[in-house]
Amino acid sequence: MFDILIKNCCAVTMDNSRRIIDGCSIGIKDHLIMDVGRDVPENAEEIIDGSSCFALPGLVNCHTHVYQSLIKGVGYDMHFNPWNIRYLVPIISHMGPDHARASAELAALEMIKSGTTAFSDHWYLHTDFRNIEEVAAGFDRAGLRNHAVFGFLNESFAGRKNGNTEADVLKGEEQLLAQAERFVKTWNGRNLTTAALGPGSTEDVSRELFKEIIGLSRKLDVSVVTHISGWVEIVSRSLEKHHLRDFEYAHSLGFTGPRSIAIHCVWLSEEEIAIAAETGTMVVHNPVANMHLGYGIAPVPEMISRGVTVGLGTDGAASYTYDMFEIGKTAAMLQKVRTLNPEALTAEKALEMMTLDGAKVLGLDGLVGSIEKGKRADIILVKRGTPHLLKGGRPVPQIVYSTGGPDVITSIIDGIIVMRNREVLTLNEGEVLARAQNMRDELLKAGGNDTDMLLKAPWPAGKASWRMP
Repeated sequence: MFDILIKNCCAVTMDNSRRIIDGCSIGIKDHLIMDVGRDVPENAEEIIDGSSCFALPGLVNCHTHVYQSLIKGVGYDMHFNPWNIRYLVPIISHMGPDHARASAELAALEMIKSGTTAFSDHWYLHTDFRNIEEVAAGFDRAGLRNHAVFGFLNESFAGRKNGNTEADVLKGEEQLLAQAERFVKTWNGRNLTTAALGPGSTEDVSRELFKEIIGLSRKLDVSVVTHISGWVEIVSRSLEKHHLRDFEYAHSLGFTGPRSIAIHCVWLSEEEIAIAAETGTMVVHNPVANMHLGYGIAPVPEMISRGVTVGLGTDGAASYTYDMFEIGKTAAMLQKVRTLNPEALTAEKALEMMTLDGAKVLGLDGLVGSIEKGKRADIILVKRGTPHLLKGGRPVPQIVYSTGGPDVITSIIDGIIVMRNREVLTLNEGEVLARAQNMRDELLKAGGNDTDMLLKAPWPAGKASWRMP
């Protein structure tokens, strides 16, 4: 007897043959997918009618900063700086464990309700080292598959140097390394959590600390994650300081390899793409955040054609969403415009990036990313038969180009139903929203004069709100 049987769905399996099976049933037992096909026995403790649904592997969000879930609507229509200096840092420097918990629960709600079942969060707000513990615990309670990146900032954060205050986001090298090792030993492999280590960027940590982090990641057998070549200025500063481009510099320190994840990679040269391919370094593309901050457009088809595995991420508040359907559609459309080639990034490839490729980036492809026998049961059901998702036609373009997060009606993670008929079962949505609102109000009040002026700014005329007098 199965624990759960999804009956008579249209399964987009993403297995090796990329089978799409209409009238498919999926049997789940002991957290695993046990059977997939049209002749699965109808013997289960719970049967879910999937006759009006697509069944998909749960979506994988390869890069987030969930603390920013509390600050959407603050700092927008501007470049990386002044956003970070004038708005982000003054707010987040006041973030404590209660705020951290609220941000995690709020992000968890949005991810579950839009079809994400696995994600990676890069947390470096060690104003209190309990913050990251609260985040990990929050996602554990929510039942999400969490790739928790312990972040490092010891020299700068987005150009902001040491403030020498207790609430500063910058911490000492020895303290960071000790706390990181403790966190990894506590959380790596605990329930659905895997841990990783993450320098903020090549210029946010010293050369010595970057190398120490790489060494510690190998000692603990976890991934190392950092932001690489996201904005053009970091490339020019790297050339000035090290006589190497940003990715080249990280490579010279020993960063690259199959357990290494490079975030953004907007400004890679052909030679750097070759290094990524030859070393098996993973890449995460964040199309919406890159567009919003004016970073540029990453050469995704070029990376893929060289054999680089590229996953997709939302990044932080600059995306204004955790909806991976929005991210996947944007990724595909953006490359068509950039290359003037409608085939540059197909719907099928975008769906691979949202599922299998994302799982591979996070080192989870042996567990999730497809619907096939023996894998963990991370499965979402998308409602069909609505005005924008009528039955008929090819399923994949409908999924990539027409589906949105609210179309997800059921989410199963590790064989456990975490959302049924749009109701999240692992979190009390009303309580989470009320707590998040209180924490948001506190942080916005702490943001100071610039934040207050932005929130009270008049409707802009000819320029962005933040530039209004």
